[in-house]
Amino acid sequence: MTCMETQKMITPFINDELTLEETELFIDHVNSCLECREELEVYYALLTAMKQLDEDKILYDDFSMELSAKLDKAQEKIINAKFTYYRKKGALLLIILIVLAVVSWRYSGRREEPVVIVKESDFRLQIKYQRTKENSLEQKLQSYLEKLEMMEE
Repeated sequence: MTCMETQKMITPFINDELTLEETELFIDHVNSCLECREELEVYYALLTAMKQLDEDKILYDDFSMELSAKLDKAQEKIINAKFTYYRKKGALLLIILIVLAVVSWRYSGRREEPVVIVKESDFRLQIKYQRTKENSLEQKLQSYLEKLEMMEE
């Protein structure tokens, strides 16, 4: 993040209008750039003092301490959000692993089906079946015809 971008974000930061990602980038830059840190301190002192005057509150002398507390609070908020994000991802991964373990355990206990050794090809079996079928039909037809001949005699 550049100094110009950071300076544009000073007022929104003070008014808590930045997203967590923007806040994280802002804090990282402010912690590494002394000029932007000084700019933030000046703006924070001015805006906070004006706000306190508008609300008829007592003016505090140590705005830098308040600013440090605000920065620390923002960093804690970012850390908590990241922790929550990674905790959810971890929980999801754990659930997926448990489901996979249960499914694999369930199917690992299955008995293996007996291995069938084919002694004849399917084609031979089909021909054999058709012949057997034809023979039985022929036999029935032959016996029926014989009965008819006997009846006619």
